[in-house]
Amino acid sequence: MYNMRIILKFRLALVKIFMNGEKNIYKTSQREILIGFLRSRADTEFSAEEITQALCGKEIGKSTIYRLLSGLCRTGEIVRTSGNGKKVFYRYIDRTRKCDAHFHLKCSRCGRIIHLECELMEELAAHIAGEHGFRPDPGTTIISGICCECEKKENEK
Repeated sequence: MYNMRIILKFRLALVKIFMNGEKNIYKTSQREILIGFLRSRADTEFSAEEITQALCGKEIGKSTIYRLLSGLCRTGEIVRTSGNGKKVFYRYIDRTRKCDAHFHLKCSRCGRIIHLECELMEELAAHIAGEHGFRPDPGTTIISGICCECEKKENEK
């Protein structure tokens, strides 16, 4: 009986070490490759296909990428958004920048994400909630348009 308790405590300790607070989200090398890729490009959104292509040859398969993306969305480490049509994109949530607390702008030309930390957006969200009965989610709300760099390039042509 005593040995069984020690074994159970040991197994529980291993689970805490190798899991990230949620069932089936292990800290594997594949997970670290994926989260490292997304973290290093935190201001960009990627489709699952783009991620798969970028990580080709990095010892991480397509099905593993899809499974990990789903798990990382559940744990709130990345956000899943819809683009034009039905295409889905994933973006790393930078907790130090409080990405889940402010709106974002996305350039439709270069794909750049701009963090919109602006009091006016808070007023707009309050207006939408009060006047239209709808509460926008700042962390997943993205306004599409053209960034100043792409606009400048376009005007130079």
